Amino acid sequence: SNHSVITKHRLESGHEFDWLKPEILHSETYVRKREIAEMFFIKRSDNLINLQTDTDNLNNIY
Repeated sequence: SNHSVITKHRLESGHEFDWLKPEILHSETYVRKREIAEMFFIKRSDNLINLQTDTDNLNNIY
């Protein structure tokens, strides 16, 4: 289908996102550190809509 991952999730689960109250999990000044932190938070979460294709470079130790 041509639906985004978010739209597909909403249609399948009935879950609505609160776009006005996002939760900041972490912040980093440097791009590479920010990318690593993002991969870490994606990997440690059980409730994902993220396809995890951007975590391939994260070492398995995390």
